[in-house]
Amino acid sequence: MNVAEGIFTVPDLLTLQECQAYIALTEREGYQAAPITTASGFAMRPDIRNNTRVIVDDAARADDLWRRVRDRIPRFFQGRQAIGLNERFRFYRYDPGERFAAHRDGPYRRENGEKSLLTFMIYLSEGFTGGETVFQEVSVTPQLGMALIFEHQLIHEGAAVTSGRKYVLRSDVMYGRVGQIRG
Repeated sequence: MNVAEGIFTVPDLLTLQECQAYIALTEREGYQAAPITTASGFAMRPDIRNNTRVIVDDAARADDLWRRVRDRIPRFFQGRQAIGLNERFRFYRYDPGERFAAHRDGPYRRENGEKSLLTFMIYLSEGFTGGETVFQEVSVTPQLGMALIFEHQLIHEGAAVTSGRKYVLRSDVMYGRVGQIRG
């Protein structure tokens, strides 16, 4: 569903049980304070971002999610062709008072020239208040199992959670040269 220019959602991409399984996986892995990316590398800036995260690389799950969503993703974008989701999943956990101030997402680049152009997120939890994803034009209210996909260059923020706990799966839509075969 198109929300605004460069921003769209896919309701019910994951079931409650699938969301709970992702949350259980990440809690077993363990969350840590989340850095921001700066021109000189990673930095801890709790004034900008104070949530926690865990990184899980899982190509099989990325392929599964891609099969479910690929028909709803722009096949061609900025002269490139969509080839799949980034297997590097970043899971974010937000407790009351935690947020991620206004920012742009940067691209994930592979040595073979593939790079991400779209942010791909799925909201994994419910029963919290706050935590909207806020863009300049629109605010997206999280819904369990819903994917939010948007252009990296769009300024957005993860508003503070005011009660409960919010979980998010974050990945990227990867694009390669037109005609590139992934192997």
